[in-house]
Order: sequence, then C-alpha cells, then structure tokens
Amino acid sequence: MFGKSMKKTKKLSSRFILLFSAVTLPLLLILFAAGHYAQDVVLTQVASSYQNMVNSNLNMIDRSLDDITTNMVYNVDHDENFQKFGQTGLSDSEYYFAQMELIQRNSAYRSYYHTVDTFYVYSKPNNVLATTNVISDTDHDQVSSWITQTLNNAERLQPLLYQWKVVKIGEDYYLHRVVSDDTTNNAYIGALISMNTLKLPLQEVRTGGDVLFAGEDGRILSKLSDSLSKDFRLPADKLARNTSFSYSDGGRKLFIITSKSPLSGISMAVVLPYSDLLKGLKQFQTVINLLPLFVLIILLIYLFVFRRIILAPILQLLGTIRRVKDGDMEMKLPDSPITEFSIINHTFNNMMDEIKDLKIDVYEERLSAQKAELKHLQTQINPHFFLNTMNIIFQLADLKRYELVKKTVRHMVGYFRFMLGTSRDTITLSQELEHIRNYLEIQKMRYQDTFDFEIGCAEELLEARIPSLLVQPFAENAMIHGMSVKGEPFLLQITASQEPGDAGLMRIEVKDNGKGLSEERMEELAADDYKPSSDDNHIGIWNVKKRAAMRYGSRARISFRPNEPKGLAIRLTLPIDHIKERDEHGADAGRG
Repeated sequence: MFGKSMKKTKKLSSRFILLFSAVTLPLLLILFAAGHYAQDVVLTQVASSYQNMVNSNLNMIDRSLDDITTNMVYNVDHDENFQKFGQTGLSDSEYYFAQMELIQRNSAYRSYYHTVDTFYVYSKPNNVLATTNVISDTDHDQVSSWITQTLNNAERLQPLLYQWKVVKIGEDYYLHRVVSDDTTNNAYIGALISMNTLKLPLQEVRTGGDVLFAGEDGRILSKLSDSLSKDFRLPADKLARNTSFSYSDGGRKLFIITSKSPLSGISMAVVLPYSDLLKGLKQFQTVINLLPLFVLIILLIYLFVFRRIILAPILQLLGTIRRVKDGDMEMKLPDSPITEFSIINHTFNNMMDEIKDLKIDVYEERLSAQKAELKHLQTQINPHFFLNTMNIIFQLADLKRYELVKKTVRHMVGYFRFMLGTSRDTITLSQELEHIRNYLEIQKMRYQDTFDFEIGCAEELLEARIPSLLVQPFAENAMIHGMSVKGEPFLLQITASQEPGDAGLMRIEVKDNGKGLSEERMEELAADDYKPSSDDNHIGIWNVKKRAAMRYGSRARISFRPNEPKGLAIRLTLPIDHIKERDEHGADAGRG
C-alpha cells in the first residue's frame, strides 16, 4: 500500500512526508508504549512498597509518642518525687533527692525510648530546670532558655499543653510534649524529640533521594540532603492524605510518597528521583537496548528509498555542475519523473544555453569600467592633499621659521614621493602609516604644542596589504574638521591590531579628542547608501567606503562612535591580505 502511494504522487515534498512518517511514527509509538508501560509499573510498585513503609514507621512513631505521654502522665499523678519537686519549703536534701530520682527515672525512660532527645522537669516555684542529657548539635543553653521562657509564659504555654506540637528552637525543629498537674501547675515534665533523630532509623531506605518530615504547611522540618535545594517545600494540599505524586525541584523530577500522622500532625515523605527509579527496570532497559537495532533496520530501508528518489538526482546535478565548471559547456541534464527535479533540470539546461550566448567582451567592458572608476577615486584625493600641504608650508615660511620649513619640506618630499607612486592598487600597511606620519609631521610643524599624534601597529600586520590612501583621509578629516586650538592639546591616535576572535581580520582605529560628530551625522556617514552632496566636507570618507566596498565587498566594515571622554573614534575592519599584486608592467606592487 505504501508503494502504491509513492507511485501516485510525483512531488518530492509528498514523498518525503510519506517516508518521514513511515520512519518516525513506528519509533514514536514504540518509545511511547514502552516508556509509559515501564513508568507505570515502576511507580505503582514503588508507591505501594514505600507507602507501606511510611505508614508502618509513622504508626511506630505514634505508638512511641503515646507511650511517652502515658509515662509522663503517670509520673505527674503518682510519683511523690514529682509532687515534692513542685513544692516549696523542703530541705535541701529532700529537694536534691527528689530531683535526682526524677532525673534517674527519666534517664531510664530515655534509654528505652531511643527517639527522645531529652526529658526535662521544671519546678516553677523554685525556677529549677533539670534535663537528662545535652541534645547533640544544639546549644544546651539555648534549649534550656527556650524551655524556661515557654513554661513561664502562659500565652506561649497554653497551645503546647495536652498534645504533641512542632516547635522551633534555634534553626532546628522538635516534637514537644509537656505535662503538668492541672490543679496547681507548679511542676512540669516534658520531652523533646528532634526531627533529625526521627530520620536516623530510616537512613537505609534513602535510595538516591531523602526521607523528610514536613509540617501541615509543607515546610520541611528535618534536615535536607545535599541532592535537594535549600528552599525545597512540599505542596500542602498533597499532605492532607496518604498519597504519591510527581514533583519538580529546580528542574529535577521527583517521585514523592507521603503519609500524615493523626497524633502529631506531621507528615512523613519519601523523596525519590525519577532517574534512580528507572535504573533497576529490566524491561525498560531491554527495550532501550533493542531500540538501536530497530532504528538501524528502519533507517537502512529509509536510506535505500531516499537515495533512489532524492540523492541520485542531486548527485547527477552536482556531477553536471562540476563538469561545466571544468569547461564542458555542452553538458545537459536528462528529464526526471519527479516534478521538482524536472523543473530544476529544464531550468539548468536553459541557463546553460543563455550562458553560451553571452559575449565575453561584455564582461571585459565591465571590468575595464570598474578599474577606471577605482583609479578615478584614487586621483580625486591627490589635489586635496596637495593644497593643504602647500598652505602649511606657506604659513611656516611667512613666519620665517626656516628650520621648520626645511623639516616640513623633507616630510613633504616623502609625502609627494608616495603620492606619485599611487598607480599601484595596494601597498603595505607600514607604507600607509609612514605616509600618514609624513602628513602629521607637517601638521605638527604648524600647530607645535597644540597638537600631538601617536601611531602604533602590531608587528605581524606591518606587511599586510591594503588599498593605498585608505586610512589617510580619516587622519586628514580629523585635522580639518575635528581639531580645536582652544583648551587641551589636540591628540590624534592611529592604531592597527588583529581583530579579537578572528585571526583573518585586522582592526584600524583613528581616534581624536576634538569636536566630534552628532549621533545623526555618525549614523548618516555609517549608512551603506551614504552619498555626499557637492558641498559635503566628508567626500574623502565616501571615497574610502567606495574603494573598500569595491575591493572587499561586505567583508570590510567602517563604524563611527564617540570617543571617551570626547571626540570621535573611527574603526576600519578589513581582511588581512599578504598577497602582493603586480602593476601594469608586471612588477611587484611594493614601494621603491
């Protein structure tokens, strides 16, 4: 039936959907059925086993609490020493022996009831507190202070009488029970059970998870294991009944079994990670182990069909393209029974016919026009530099500073020697920076202490090649439009370094502390479609952008931003190129 469906449709998309469905749907069904079956079996068995364990332990705890309460009530009603302990007017020896008898009796009780951390007796008239032992990991003075303050505060004491209650002492939670003579309330006997102590007999049942005790509001009363987050809580609505449910802790999926004590109101919970539960599932592991075999078989069938209807036509198309690239312009693609490939083949054949009809001289004419435009853009810069340089020399001569004139002329000779040699398309970065240095030295002669400059270049970039006069217009624009003789000296910095994170690019930055540009003007200059008007002062920047785009395309980037604390910062990002070009006479395009 699947084969008939394949024959009925010729569209590639329809065939691909059928093949994809044939592969994925069986796998999804197998995974879904196996996973849910295994999960249901595991969770049912685990919930039943641990629910029995939780109920059993809570029943044992409740029976122990009942026995402890019974013994304390018996002491209050029948122990003469307890009656004496709450009286006044006894001799020191009588009071001492009564206290010791109570401590010994309670110590005996504690050795029998291992869950009790401490028994205590308190004489209100004499303000004397006696305890059986020091609670581990807790400040004894803190516990004693809490007992004394609570028993002497009727408002705090009232809710604690006649029942086991959860109390917090310091950072730890305890089950607390206090009994007194209802007629006089002169003496009290009580017990404290740490929630962490209740966990000790249950250490062996924690399989990668934890056993917790929680209050009615879901707050955790016992110490959390390291596997759970510090702010872990249980949902209060789930604790009102014996149940099992799924829960999430910081993205970690947990399975929780709970049961609530009717006597104390606390809930006991076993927290198990889902990942640990599935480790022992043999049936699930068997299915998982067999899945790769099922996948391999289905994929082999899929690849066989896929190769015939998709890969074979694609490989045929690629082979034809390679032969055309090698110069065989007579190649044709045969017709295909698949609609999409038939369209591709006919389009390719028509394209090859059009290519053969094109004239080679059309391309040659375009290349010549492009080269002529590039040369024209370069020559546009020369008159601008010449007039500025002559103006500087004229001013120095007019001031009769002949030594500076001679120095300026030396730099001018180097400057114009460079300008006369710009028939070559590219130069080294060191040559461009040396040309800029000659220009700035001339400006230094003019402005003296009101102007300074810095030029730096990474050594590995000195021989990198760039189009000539690509950086110099930015330095010239900074001098003409950014310089101000008022205030601090004008500083121009030019640096060249490798682009961080990309060894194939270099970064050239031109910074000054001058007037700067407005945000609107910087956005206008950085725009791809920027074209200066006839009176625009930044035609040199347009020339640079035009030449960089003609040579590097989208790989060249020019950005403008404010300099800190003031001024303008321009960054050119260019590909690093060390390949020498040859001039029109076949010589290397280096500097003589």
